[in-house]
Amino acid sequence: MEPDKKYEQPVEIKNKKSYFHRMKKYFLKAWRRFESAAGRAWKGAAIGAFTVVFLFSVFFGVGLESGLGTVPDFIIVVLPLLLAALISPFIVYPAVKLVKKLNDRFLAIVISSAAILLILLSQVRSTYQIMPLSYILVGIGVASGGAVGFWWNSKRTKITSVAALVFGFLLAGGLAVWLVMPGIDRYVVSDFEPSSKTIQAEDPSKPGEFNVNTFTYGSGMDKRRHEFAEGVEYRTDTLNASRVSGGWNKYRTWFWGFDETEIPLNGTVWMPEGKGKFPLVLMVHGNHIMEEFSDEGYAYLGELLASRGYIAVSIDENFLNTSSWSGSLNNEISTRAWLLLKHLNQFEEFNQSKKTDMYQKVDFDNIALLGHSRGGQAAAVATEYNKLDKYPNNGSVTFHFDYKIKSVVAIAPTDYFTLGDKPVHMENVNYLLLQGSYDSDVSEFSGDRQYNGLQFTDGNGWMKSSLYIHRANHGQFNTVWNDDDTTLPMNLFINKKPLLDGEEQRQIAKTYVSAFLDATLKGKEEYKPIFKDYSYALHWLPDTIYINRYSDSSFQVLNDYENDYDLATGNDNEISFDGSRLSFWKEGELESREDDDRLNHGVYLKWNEGYSLSGLYEMDLKEEYLTNHNINSDHSLTFSAANMMDGDESSDFTIRLETSDGKSAEVTLSDMLPLAPALKVQHSKTWFYQKSRYGKVHEPVLQTFQIPLTNFTSQGIELGSVKKIEFVFDKTSKGYIFLDEIGIINTTD
Repeated sequence: MEPDKKYEQPVEIKNKKSYFHRMKKYFLKAWRRFESAAGRAWKGAAIGAFTVVFLFSVFFGVGLESGLGTVPDFIIVVLPLLLAALISPFIVYPAVKLVKKLNDRFLAIVISSAAILLILLSQVRSTYQIMPLSYILVGIGVASGGAVGFWWNSKRTKITSVAALVFGFLLAGGLAVWLVMPGIDRYVVSDFEPSSKTIQAEDPSKPGEFNVNTFTYGSGMDKRRHEFAEGVEYRTDTLNASRVSGGWNKYRTWFWGFDETEIPLNGTVWMPEGKGKFPLVLMVHGNHIMEEFSDEGYAYLGELLASRGYIAVSIDENFLNTSSWSGSLNNEISTRAWLLLKHLNQFEEFNQSKKTDMYQKVDFDNIALLGHSRGGQAAAVATEYNKLDKYPNNGSVTFHFDYKIKSVVAIAPTDYFTLGDKPVHMENVNYLLLQGSYDSDVSEFSGDRQYNGLQFTDGNGWMKSSLYIHRANHGQFNTVWNDDDTTLPMNLFINKKPLLDGEEQRQIAKTYVSAFLDATLKGKEEYKPIFKDYSYALHWLPDTIYINRYSDSSFQVLNDYENDYDLATGNDNEISFDGSRLSFWKEGELESREDDDRLNHGVYLKWNEGYSLSGLYEMDLKEEYLTNHNINSDHSLTFSAANMMDGDESSDFTIRLETSDGKSAEVTLSDMLPLAPALKVQHSKTWFYQKSRYGKVHEPVLQTFQIPLTNFTSQGIELGSVKKIEFVFDKTSKGYIFLDEIGIINTTD
């Protein structure tokens, strides 16, 4: 009946209120009991805490075993710790008293705000790296907001209130300005200016003779990209990557409109117009937010290369990238590499189909892979997949590739992926590595491990070269990424002030990538000198500091310091090594700025003014060593060195050849190419984030030197009678270098 319903409603509300009232009463009663118990137990709890510290102090004292005896060990450890335990409460006590006087709601909000900010920032960086940053940001918020609150709740015309208001706005405004400012130019090297050398070659960064036709190929059903949907020129079949990739979730499927069983083959092609077969260059981006399409960022390279006679392709792998809301994939590098080779399969079909503009246009004897960031590692992995019959991490996946990949270009590559738990080392391929010193993403010189791992074993004319570019970052090699080496909010703490302009950085990429492909795929030997010595390219490049390494198939190693730990031996038992008047020398590994191994060992040599004669590091050769090993005036002495000095000064020294009849000839290093100073880098605007995230401000980078043996024979010595090769440290009063890769190389190659 209706009256009953009206009666029941207020009874229900009354019971509900009564329930919450009882729960609140029970909670308050329990809390008062806890407070009472805590008040009675605090002395015992304090004694318990002190006892634990004391006991572990005793354990440490007993276990010290310094050799002085048990009692001295006990005193050395226990007394200082006991003293610290007694004094520290008196230091902490005022802070505890202050906290107890603070408003409870204020404390709750500050603690929860700091915790939430810490959780948010830890999504992009590890907690220990951003913990001080989180506390400082909340602290600035507390200080600036507290100042404004003081003004609001006081007589607002008083000088103290106005001063507090001004302070609050200055503090908040200062933080805002600091966050948006580009940063600081803390480490500036102004006096290092190597002389430019000239070669007889045209500027490789200039457009070539070909008109360029641009088009796309893809699934024709792309949910996010018109150019791979309605705007696609050639439709391609999708691929099932489920046995190669992993971690694909429903959110990623919703965004892209497909899952890992329907991966598209999408690409943008820049192709020369005209007859003839053209070398094929596949370009692949690395990891970035998947909602911002990275493949568009290499159009500047695609247009240049096509105008110079290459079919250039920028491959779409954005669906493999990370997203803040859909996470990242497993086996991502594997999938990137596998897809690269699947695109080669697709071009083989294009090349055989009369229905495409690519019919009989692809030169499959000359293929290059170019990758940026994780794409750079994927390009290296793809060269190894290309030689295999099965996927090493899942033998049920078979490979059918075996293409003639002659060259690999890696731009700021990562190097963390393994196959069968083994590092991926390339073999018998031309290799170019570009890396910026101000790379705030791949901040370690990871590509160095790729370079070191690459071996030449078949006697063909392979070469490898790296170019380290001071003030270049990670993202500006891609026009979409630009100067954002990380995502917001961490991008606000990156130091962008010292960076090269984006166009300048891409000018370097255009020059070196174009020249490298011309040299390795088209046989244009005139460009090879710039990979041996960057000073041959300086008139094409922006003004900054460069460091480069080089080696090729003709390299005959005298000592690469990988054989043993004996300071007197090298790779050849006919050569012995010795040092004298050095303040320090040892063999060891070269480490990254974060103390990771770079798969490279050498010798550390340090000298100073403490000796009346110059420091010396020498190699003693057996009689007629150079003649017996067919070394003549067509060869050069080569070695690599890195400056280890703390300051901005550079090291210089003499290289001397001495014969068995007492004659000698020498060359000053800086007359060939000066050794760059230690390049210090400030990646972050904050010193604590710099140290925790990026490690040391200096990362040693090797520079290769080649000294033609004719520079010595022109001084009247015979190579057949050379018995010593000496590094004489006589040009600078002090110095500290890392020396490696001593050998002989063919000058004419």
